[in-house]
This record gives sequence, C-alpha cells and structure tokens, in this order.
Amino acid sequence: MSRPFNFIPRGRLAAWLAFGATGLATGAVWATGFASVSAGNGTTGESPALTKTDAVDATSALNGTAAAVSPIVFDWDGRWGKVTAPKVMFKVDLSDAKFADPKRYNVAILLSNITALTGWATLQLELEHVEKAANGSCVAADFDGTKDPKLLNIDDQDAGVYWNTLEGEKVHCFGIGVTPASADYTTTFLRAAQDTAPGVFPSFIATVDRAA
Repeated sequence: MSRPFNFIPRGRLAAWLAFGATGLATGAVWATGFASVSAGNGTTGESPALTKTDAVDATSALNGTAAAVSPIVFDWDGRWGKVTAPKVMFKVDLSDAKFADPKRYNVAILLSNITALTGWATLQLELEHVEKAANGSCVAADFDGTKDPKLLNIDDQDAGVYWNTLEGEKVHCFGIGVTPASADYTTTFLRAAQDTAPGVFPSFIATVDRAA
C-alpha cells in the first residue's frame, strides 16, 4: 500500500514540533538577515578636568597667642652679671573657650641668636612659668625663683626650655626673677669674659603649639 505524498513519519514530526516550540520560546524561529557597518577615527581630545574649589593655605588658631612683653636687663658688678628686677618676658594668652579642656599645649622659649655671644664666659638663666585664669594679667613680681622654673643653659644655638601639656582657657606668663645675692650655679649665673659688659646679648623667641 502506498503512503500519501504528504505523510511525515512520527519521529521526524516530533523533531519539527520540538524545534518549533524552542523557536517560539526564544522569540524567533528564522533569521531574517544580517547587516554590518565599519568605523573610522574622528576628533581626538583628552578628558577635561572637573572644576574644583581653589585650595587656601591652612591657618593656626594659635596665631597671635604668644606675645613679647619685656626684655631682660643685665646689671654688672665687675665681671659678675645679675638681674636686679624681675621681668615678664612672654605672655601666652589661651583665654578663648576654643582652647579649653581637654586640649593641652606646649610652650618653648628658645635662644634665637645664631651669631656668637661675644664677651660672655658663662650665661645661664633660670626662667619661670606662672599660670593665670583666663584674661588674667602677667605681673613681674610673680617671678621669685620658685614658679615652675626651668634652667636655660646657653652653650649652643639650640638652647631652649620647654613647658609641656599646659592647660587651655588660661593665660601663661613666662619671665625671670632676680639673681640671688650670692653666686649660685643652680639658678641664674652670669659672668663676663672681661672687665667690661659683653658686646652681644641673647635674644629669645617663644613658641606655642597644640599638644593634645
């Protein structure tokens, strides 16, 4: 018996049905065509920078807190030097509330001479620190040789003394008391190299910085 011309075997029919189901699931069964295009180089340029704010130099809140008050005056008796009147050398004013606890500060008094101190045999100064309440005044009479003293041995240009972790929202006074009547090498001790007063005297600078 002959088969009809349109007869499809069952196995082949199952395969075509599976193919058709897959095509429906993916959205297409037949490719409709392809197209292509080429590219060429156009204008070439670098990426521009993004605009940012111009930077400004940082400033310190401690600017202006240290101020010079009075120079030391040396008197002479032959080759022996002495300070006969106490002096407030520097005032560091940290009265503003922005300097308050728990902030702490370091203060240094440094020799600022970089040339030879001619005419001296010995130059040693006992400097002192007195703390006052905010907006307080520095008074020369406060310096009596007992107020938080530091011995400044001036034997090279790196000479200096330091008071560390001082409280903020205070006034800090730095100065020198009178030289003891009898020579005492544990305090201010001054000796000229000849019978005339030295030709060059020391100068000083005070610095203050944040410690904590």
